[in-house]
Amino acid sequence: MNRATQDPAEYKKGSTPQMPRTGLRRIPHVTCIVITVLLLVGGMASAQDVPESTLKAAFIYNFAKFTEWPASVVAATKPLAFCVIGDPAVGDALEQAVRGRMLGGHTLGVSQVAPIGPPRGCHVLYLSGVTVAAAAQFVAVLRDEPVLTMSDVEGFTDRGGIAQCFFEHGQLRFNIRLESVTRARLQISSRLLVLARLR
Repeated sequence: MNRATQDPAEYKKGSTPQMPRTGLRRIPHVTCIVITVLLLVGGMASAQDVPESTLKAAFIYNFAKFTEWPASVVAATKPLAFCVIGDPAVGDALEQAVRGRMLGGHTLGVSQVAPIGPPRGCHVLYLSGVTVAAAAQFVAVLRDEPVLTMSDVEGFTDRGGIAQCFFEHGQLRFNIRLESVTRARLQISSRLLVLARLR
Protein backbone atom coordinates (compact mmCIF):
# COMPACT_ATOMS: atom_id res chain seq x y z
CA MET A 1 0.00 0.00 0.00
CA ASN A 2 1.31 3.44 -0.84
CA ARG A 3 1.70 6.00 1.87
CA ALA A 4 -0.77 8.84 1.90
CA THR A 5 0.71 12.08 0.76
CA GLN A 6 -1.43 14.60 2.58
CA ASP A 7 -0.11 15.95 5.85
CA PRO A 8 -2.67 15.35 8.62
CA ALA A 9 -1.69 18.57 10.28
CA GLU A 10 -3.05 20.41 7.27
CA TYR A 11 -6.54 19.66 8.51
CA LYS A 12 -6.08 22.18 11.31
CA LYS A 13 -7.49 25.41 10.04
CA GLY A 14 -4.99 28.19 9.77
CA SER A 15 -1.96 26.13 10.79
CA THR A 16 1.28 25.98 8.86
CA PRO A 17 3.29 23.33 10.70
CA GLN A 18 6.79 22.47 9.56
CA MET A 19 8.44 19.09 9.84
CA PRO A 20 11.74 18.86 11.72
CA ARG A 21 14.77 18.57 9.46
CA THR A 22 16.19 15.59 11.30
CA GLY A 23 14.57 12.97 13.50
CA LEU A 24 11.13 13.14 15.09
CA ARG A 25 9.94 15.59 17.67
CA ARG A 26 7.11 15.01 20.07
CA ILE A 27 4.19 17.40 20.14
CA PRO A 28 2.01 16.16 23.00
CA HIS A 29 -0.50 18.98 22.78
CA VAL A 30 -1.46 18.47 19.14
CA THR A 31 -4.68 16.52 19.16
CA CYS A 32 -6.08 13.74 17.07
CA ILE A 33 -8.89 16.12 16.20
CA VAL A 34 -6.44 17.55 13.64
CA ILE A 35 -6.48 14.34 11.62
CA THR A 36 -9.96 13.08 12.36
CA VAL A 37 -12.89 15.39 12.89
CA LEU A 38 -11.99 17.97 10.29
CA LEU A 39 -11.59 15.24 7.68
CA LEU A 40 -14.84 13.40 8.24
CA VAL A 41 -17.29 15.87 9.73
CA GLY A 42 -16.14 19.26 8.50
CA GLY A 43 -13.93 22.11 9.58
CA MET A 44 -16.41 23.72 11.96
CA ALA A 45 -16.77 20.66 14.20
CA SER A 46 -15.35 20.44 17.70
CA ALA A 47 -15.01 17.57 20.14
CA GLN A 48 -18.21 18.67 21.84
CA ASP A 49 -20.14 18.42 18.56
CA VAL A 50 -19.08 14.88 17.68
CA PRO A 51 -19.98 11.56 19.37
CA GLU A 52 -17.08 9.71 20.97
CA SER A 53 -17.65 6.73 18.69
CA THR A 54 -17.30 8.96 15.61
CA LEU A 55 -14.07 10.46 16.91
CA LYS A 56 -12.60 7.02 17.54
CA ALA A 57 -13.73 5.71 14.16
CA ALA A 58 -12.13 8.68 12.43
CA PHE A 59 -8.96 8.10 14.43
CA ILE A 60 -8.82 4.46 13.32
CA TYR A 61 -9.42 5.30 9.66
CA ASN A 62 -6.85 8.09 9.57
CA PHE A 63 -4.25 6.02 11.37
CA ALA A 64 -4.64 3.35 8.70
CA LYS A 65 -4.42 6.03 6.04
CA PHE A 66 -0.91 6.93 7.18
CA THR A 67 0.25 3.32 7.60
CA GLU A 68 1.96 1.13 5.01
CA TRP A 69 1.79 -2.67 5.06
CA PRO A 70 4.33 -5.00 3.42
CA ALA A 71 3.47 -5.46 -0.24
CA SER A 72 2.94 -9.19 0.25
CA VAL A 73 0.34 -8.72 2.98
CA VAL A 74 -2.51 -6.96 1.20
CA ALA A 75 -3.20 -8.51 -2.19
CA ALA A 76 -3.99 -6.00 -4.92
CA THR A 77 -7.51 -7.35 -5.41
CA LYS A 78 -8.35 -7.73 -1.71
CA PRO A 79 -9.92 -5.18 0.64
CA LEU A 80 -8.10 -3.73 3.60
CA ALA A 81 -9.81 -5.42 6.55
CA PHE A 82 -10.73 -3.49 9.69
CA CYS A 83 -11.81 -5.58 12.71
CA VAL A 84 -13.51 -4.14 15.79
CA ILE A 85 -13.85 -5.99 19.08
CA GLY A 86 -15.88 -4.82 22.03
CA ASP A 87 -17.41 -1.56 20.84
CA PRO A 88 -20.38 -1.87 18.43
CA ALA A 89 -20.84 1.90 18.33
CA VAL A 90 -17.30 2.39 17.04
CA GLY A 91 -17.78 -0.49 14.61
CA ASP A 92 -20.93 1.11 13.21
CA ALA A 93 -19.28 4.53 13.01
CA LEU A 94 -16.25 3.04 11.28
CA GLU A 95 -18.44 1.29 8.71
CA GLN A 96 -20.03 4.62 7.94
CA ALA A 97 -16.68 6.42 7.85
CA VAL A 98 -15.07 4.06 5.33
CA ARG A 99 -18.09 3.54 3.11
CA GLY A 100 -17.15 4.40 -0.47
CA ARG A 101 -13.53 5.15 0.44
CA MET A 102 -10.33 3.46 -0.71
CA LEU A 103 -6.79 3.36 0.65
CA GLY A 104 -3.87 2.65 -1.63
CA GLY A 105 -6.23 1.26 -4.26
CA HIS A 106 -7.92 -1.10 -1.81
CA THR A 107 -11.57 -1.15 -0.90
CA LEU A 108 -12.24 -1.13 2.84
CA GLY A 109 -14.20 -3.67 4.87
CA VAL A 110 -15.26 -3.58 8.52
CA SER A 111 -16.05 -6.64 10.64
CA GLN A 112 -17.30 -6.65 14.21
CA VAL A 113 -16.13 -9.80 15.95
CA ALA A 114 -16.60 -11.38 19.36
CA PRO A 115 -13.66 -11.34 21.80
CA ILE A 116 -13.32 -15.12 21.85
CA GLY A 117 -9.91 -15.32 20.22
CA PRO A 118 -7.62 -13.40 17.91
CA PRO A 119 -9.48 -12.77 14.64
CA ARG A 120 -7.81 -13.82 11.42
CA GLY A 121 -7.50 -11.86 8.23
CA CYS A 122 -7.44 -8.44 9.91
CA HIS A 123 -5.08 -5.71 8.79
CA VAL A 124 -6.36 -3.30 11.45
CA LEU A 125 -7.62 -4.50 14.83
CA TYR A 126 -9.34 -2.16 17.28
CA LEU A 127 -9.96 -3.48 20.80
CA SER A 128 -12.25 -1.96 23.39
CA GLY A 129 -14.29 -3.08 26.38
CA VAL A 130 -11.77 -5.75 27.39
CA THR A 131 -9.44 -6.02 30.36
CA VAL A 132 -5.79 -5.06 30.11
CA ALA A 133 -4.89 -8.74 30.49
CA ALA A 134 -7.22 -9.75 27.65
CA ALA A 135 -5.83 -6.99 25.43
CA ALA A 136 -2.30 -8.19 26.21
CA GLN A 137 -3.26 -11.71 25.12
CA PHE A 138 -4.53 -10.47 21.78
CA VAL A 139 -1.35 -8.47 21.27
CA ALA A 140 0.86 -11.41 22.24
CA VAL A 141 -0.73 -13.66 19.61
CA LEU A 142 -0.45 -10.98 16.90
CA ARG A 143 2.92 -9.70 18.06
CA ASP A 144 4.88 -10.58 14.93
CA GLU A 145 1.99 -10.28 12.50
CA PRO A 146 1.57 -7.27 10.19
CA VAL A 147 -1.56 -6.13 12.00
CA LEU A 148 -2.11 -2.55 13.12
CA THR A 149 -3.30 -3.09 16.70
CA MET A 150 -5.20 -0.20 18.26
CA SER A 151 -7.21 0.27 21.44
CA ASP A 152 -8.60 2.67 24.02
CA VAL A 153 -7.61 0.29 26.84
CA GLU A 154 -5.33 2.03 29.32
CA GLY A 155 -1.78 0.73 29.15
CA PHE A 156 -2.31 -0.88 25.73
CA THR A 157 0.97 0.32 24.25
CA ASP A 158 2.80 -0.67 27.43
CA ARG A 159 1.57 -4.23 26.78
CA GLY A 160 2.88 -4.24 23.22
CA GLY A 161 -0.01 -2.70 21.26
CA ILE A 162 0.85 -0.28 18.48
CA ALA A 163 -1.49 2.63 19.22
CA GLN A 164 -3.68 3.73 22.11
CA CYS A 165 -6.14 6.58 21.95
CA PHE A 166 -7.36 8.40 25.05
CA PHE A 167 -9.13 11.56 26.08
CA GLU A 168 -7.23 14.26 27.92
CA HIS A 169 -8.84 17.57 28.85
CA GLY A 170 -11.72 16.73 26.54
CA GLN A 171 -9.50 16.07 23.55
CA LEU A 172 -8.65 12.81 21.81
CA ARG A 173 -4.92 12.06 21.85
CA PHE A 174 -2.81 8.99 21.14
CA ASN A 175 0.34 7.04 21.96
CA ILE A 176 2.43 4.98 19.53
CA ARG A 177 4.84 2.21 20.50
CA LEU A 178 7.59 2.25 17.87
CA GLU A 179 9.02 -1.12 18.88
CA SER A 180 5.66 -2.75 18.12
CA VAL A 181 5.45 -0.97 14.77
CA THR A 182 8.82 -2.45 13.82
CA ARG A 183 7.89 -5.96 14.97
CA ALA A 184 4.74 -5.83 12.86
CA ARG A 185 6.80 -4.77 9.82
CA LEU A 186 4.60 -1.74 9.32
CA GLN A 187 5.66 1.73 8.30
CA ILE A 188 3.90 4.72 9.79
CA SER A 189 4.31 8.09 8.16
CA SER A 190 6.42 10.61 10.05
CA ARG A 191 3.54 13.00 9.48
CA LEU A 192 1.55 10.91 11.93
CA LEU A 193 4.39 10.07 14.29
CA VAL A 194 5.12 13.74 14.86
CA LEU A 195 1.64 14.13 16.37
CA ALA A 196 1.95 11.21 18.76
CA ARG A 197 3.37 10.57 22.18
CA LEU A 198 6.00 7.99 21.39
CA ARG A 199 6.70 5.04 23.67
